[in-house]
Amino acid sequence: MPSIFEKYQLKQVINASGRMTALGVSTPRPEVIDAAMAGMNQYFEMKDLVNKTGEYIAKLLEVEGATVVSCASAGLAQSVAAVLVQDSDWLLENLHVTPIENNEIVLPKGHNVNFGAPVGTMVALGGGKLVEAGYANECSAAQLAAAITPRTAAILYIKSHHCVQKSMLSVEQAAVVARTHNLPLIVDAAAEEDLQCYYRVGADLVIYSGAKGRSHGPH
Repeated sequence: MPSIFEKYQLKQVINASGRMTALGVSTPRPEVIDAAMAGMNQYFEMKDLVNKTGEYIAKLLEVEGATVVSCASAGLAQSVAAVLVQDSDWLLENLHVTPIENNEIVLPKGHNVNFGAPVGTMVALGGGKLVEAGYANECSAAQLAAAITPRTAAILYIKSHHCVQKSMLSVEQAAVVARTHNLPLIVDAAAEEDLQCYYRVGADLVIYSGAKGRSHGPH
């Protein structure tokens, strides 16, 4: 039986980069593969499965709520959509056909990166409009606050090796700005391993990739 590389004439890769989206993220642990196989051999009411797994994870993390999604990119898009839709049943089903006046998502300019897809594309899929704060090599708390307008719906912070690291405000500083302006703070922590530190410092929505830092499982 030919290997997957032979079957599809794929170039073989030696991953010396770590958890990279462009390289297929990571390899799952055996117990994750076993759990996935067990799940794929059963039938579920998917809404019930999503709700119950979310409740289980939220209890483990001692947070208000959690949701398993298809990938961290989807988590970013859905976080933006959640901020915009809130409790509107109409917007839930008509997000991209109904103009939303206050749909701006502010993030440091040095965080507007391409991780395999542009951050701005994920924001747009969630119905938001990306607004950059500061400069490519600098963003302070004051510069982040200066980009906030009456149209601002949320602040976005990307915690990633792709982003500019020097002269950028911390998550803690971004949380203070968000609280001061009564805005939610979304933190994309896709490859991070600490599942509690970001919401403990004030983040309202935190996104993790289960295929990267979290035992190589779901997102």
